[in-house]
Amino acid sequence: MCARIRSLAELTYGKDDYQQGFRPPEDAIVYCENLIKLYKIGDIEVMALQGLDLVINKGEFIAIIGNSGSGKSTLLNSIGGLDRPTAGRIYVNGINLLKLDPKQMSRYMRETVGFVWQNTARNMVPYLTAIENVKLIMQLAGKVDEERAKMLLDEVGLSHRMNSKMFELSGGEQQRVAIAIALANNPPILLADEPTGAVDTKTTAQIMDLFSRINKELGVTVIVVTHDRQLSHMVPRVVTISDGRIGTEFIRHAEMSHDTEEMLNATAGHDSGSHVEYAFIDGRHRIFIPESYLEKAGIKPNSKVGITMDGEKIVLEKAAQEKE
Repeated sequence: MCARIRSLAELTYGKDDYQQGFRPPEDAIVYCENLIKLYKIGDIEVMALQGLDLVINKGEFIAIIGNSGSGKSTLLNSIGGLDRPTAGRIYVNGINLLKLDPKQMSRYMRETVGFVWQNTARNMVPYLTAIENVKLIMQLAGKVDEERAKMLLDEVGLSHRMNSKMFELSGGEQQRVAIAIALANNPPILLADEPTGAVDTKTTAQIMDLFSRINKELGVTVIVVTHDRQLSHMVPRVVTISDGRIGTEFIRHAEMSHDTEEMLNATAGHDSGSHVEYAFIDGRHRIFIPESYLEKAGIKPNSKVGITMDGEKIVLEKAAQEKE
């Protein structure tokens, strides 16, 4: 009889990686390198991810922001095991996702990631109570812990609603139950796809505050994917995605507030100086420059730019032949 496999990482991270001289960074819980995803629609091929590079460290609270069609949902689904990249490398919690067979992937999704969806009907079984929904996920993993289920609902502020069904809960309460469900099996990563898309501004601030507290108190890595750029003021690290690759990053330089009123002001963009913006140079030396910057510099798409060194600075400017 074969020895029992103690972890997915033991099964999927082994000789091939070491022989190739590659190992993901020790602190990285998500590591994507040159990630490519092709979809075929009829005779047309669509490249949803175009050589994307991204590193997310253990214990981070990060938002991935992009417009519809930018590739953000494809990236989230790839991290969550719902979609398989066409090429590149993707490691999550030390696990090489491209090596998993369907059975192993199912185990990975039960043990490593928790999901919170915008569509609440996707988060909860409507005819079960809140606590029954949490225990159902535990049952699927083979171990029901009644006390932990109660603790999770208390953690999201809904211990008084544990016997309520979905139709008896407000939109914000449903999302908070969804977060408790996502944490049922104690996953190291929480993935949230447009979690505030169907709630009002005040409830948005409450949900984002809850994510922040879960991140700090439970040590869970939280990854929020959204098109709402106002959320960028409420997250320590923000990565923008455009045309299937990383654009710019925003890093918060001040401690986040847990006061709902202050978070509402942040959502409204009243603390625009809270983050520092960085350009991102990927593994193929590509750099994304925001459209607003190009407009201010008078640089048009598909045009040449002058590039010079000024000490340690790299200066881009409109090329001489492009100037009026």
